[in-house]
Amino acid sequence: MMPFITVSFAAQTGKSMPEALLLFVAIPLLIAPFILPIAGAWVDRWGAKRVAIPAAILYAATTALIPLSSMLPWLFGLVIVLASVFGFMASLAVVFKVVTGWFPRHRGIGFALIGMVSSLASAVLSPVFQWAIDGDKSEFAGLGWTGTYYAVAVSIAILAIPAALFLLSEPPYAITEPAFPKTPAETRRADTPGVPLRKALRTPTWIFIAVSLALAAAGPMAVRQNAVSFFAERGFDASTVAVSQSVLFIASIIGLLAGGMTLDRARRPWIVGALLAVVPIGLVLSYFNHGNVPVLFVATACLGFATGAESALGPFLIARYFGLKCFAQLQGLTLAISTLSLGLSPFLVSAMQTATGSYAVPFTALTALTGLATLLAFFLPDYPAEWIHPVELERLTRPATGEKP
Repeated sequence: MMPFITVSFAAQTGKSMPEALLLFVAIPLLIAPFILPIAGAWVDRWGAKRVAIPAAILYAATTALIPLSSMLPWLFGLVIVLASVFGFMASLAVVFKVVTGWFPRHRGIGFALIGMVSSLASAVLSPVFQWAIDGDKSEFAGLGWTGTYYAVAVSIAILAIPAALFLLSEPPYAITEPAFPKTPAETRRADTPGVPLRKALRTPTWIFIAVSLALAAAGPMAVRQNAVSFFAERGFDASTVAVSQSVLFIASIIGLLAGGMTLDRARRPWIVGALLAVVPIGLVLSYFNHGNVPVLFVATACLGFATGAESALGPFLIARYFGLKCFAQLQGLTLAISTLSLGLSPFLVSAMQTATGSYAVPFTALTALTGLATLLAFFLPDYPAEWIHPVELERLTRPATGEKP
């Protein structure tokens, strides 16, 4: 709902679009890397349900307070930050732990399904939120950004809180059949195959991965959050833009599935560059298209496909190049860099448009940066040999009779 919330907020309050994007998009995304590790530690210590229930209650309450606090700028920003914190705690910090606990053998599928459901919900809700905020050409004038926030707060209260109370749980037993004969606590870190953290961070490979993913992610996010004003300059009304956002999210599901399957089957890393190349193509189509709805949908589909594929690229490449020894730390650092790009790119694009009076400069910069991301991906070295744990290697090489090799 944010592309439509920010436009409504700016129109009603007289604030600039860069300020609206900073408040509603940039700040919440920038605090995520700091909040999620803390919330995850709480979930590990007290359990998912004990964190999710109070977080959902506070999420509903602070969401309702956002329009009430809009008259005081310092309080308004604080409430938005708190709502974001409790939202992250009630959702991302909890859901991955629950999936990990219930589906230890199918975590990849579980995480992919969560991403697919999220994208599908976004595809459905984009036109719904646009209609709720702006209304239509009939008698419904719309709820505006304030009324929509109240409606969302009520939805959280009647859906998220009961779900946390009655549907959320973790398995009460320990997993008795680990992937390796030793449990993770019993396995020495030195035995885990992979590259040490400090050594990995100094390699051009990790730098290329982190920079290319961060630059590529900036393109789709900047277009999404500036979609209403950007596409309005190209002759599209808000309702058409909302449908284009649905196309984007549906394409992200396809990208998530196709990207994962392609990476599993590819033997050379050049395929990563091919997947990322869809981003500058989508940006060029978006900028030079004026009034052609099918081309608009093709452009947003390109950006959505890349968004879905990028979700699989980071974990795949880090595990493939550096193994599992420091996988979580490397993935966390890579995700933090990408989140920084996601938070800043919409604000910077809007600020540059306000300063220059045109999207020409920011979109030229975006296209160049995403082209650089594609180029860096093509320079990734060949994949190393598969990282296999010594215990797993022994299991794979043991004769069928059970005798030691």
